[in-house]
Amino acid sequence: MIGNGARKTKRAFNSLYIFMWGVFSIIMSGLVHAKTLRIVTLEYPPYQYLENNVPKGIGVEIVTEVFKRLKQPINIQFLPWGRAIRELQSGHADGIFTIYFSKDRQQTMLYSDQVLIMQSVSIFTRKDTDIRLVGNIRELGEVRVGLVRNVSYGTEIDAAIKSGVIDQLVETNSGTQSFKLLLADRVDVVISNKLGGMNIVQRLGLQNTVVPNPLYELSIPSYFAFSKNAQGEKLKAQFDKTLQAIKADGTYDAILQLSRNCRAATCFEVGE
Repeated sequence: MIGNGARKTKRAFNSLYIFMWGVFSIIMSGLVHAKTLRIVTLEYPPYQYLENNVPKGIGVEIVTEVFKRLKQPINIQFLPWGRAIRELQSGHADGIFTIYFSKDRQQTMLYSDQVLIMQSVSIFTRKDTDIRLVGNIRELGEVRVGLVRNVSYGTEIDAAIKSGVIDQLVETNSGTQSFKLLLADRVDVVISNKLGGMNIVQRLGLQNTVVPNPLYELSIPSYFAFSKNAQGEKLKAQFDKTLQAIKADGTYDAILQLSRNCRAATCFEVGE
């Protein structure tokens, strides 16, 4: 038989074990939360880009503010867009931005409910072109189209490409390459995010040579997306709640207003 002393010792040991396990769990929980998240994106001024090896841009500012409020450290890494998507889909990255919605991608990633940034896609041409575009997507099937490989351009254009309506595609690895092809007369038009395209035009000194067609301005929401796993589900809920709060307290509008007033890449700095 076990004596009273032995029973007390055993109970004390069990209590100590439970206490220590609780402390360990709390510590580990904190460590998990503090783990630096790997966030991938593409260099896409003025939304996100590297300057002196420091991530900057409208999208970077919004994403950084969200995770700062969550007290969650992140590391933003710039990759070719196709690779960035594969890194998220394989679980080697925790999040990606700025990404357009598609049903195919929804199968392999978790989109934020909150829109990260409302973007606009335009068609750019040379000013001296003989091509006359009237704003009908089908007419793009008659010209050579420059665009970035693996980038979505919204429902209408993506559907036209998938169905073969737009079929004379010249794919590049960056928007800058696409515009250089336009300048070299190797493509007739370039499909690009309007703000990003204007930034490239300015950096290449093409303001008097290349212009967006005013008849093409397709508004498209862009999002943040997470890996499709348990951690991604939790992060998505926290991200949406925090981004909604940022929009409500005026921080979001302040970042966007700076982007509207900005005329140079170096002025996209908020709170740095």
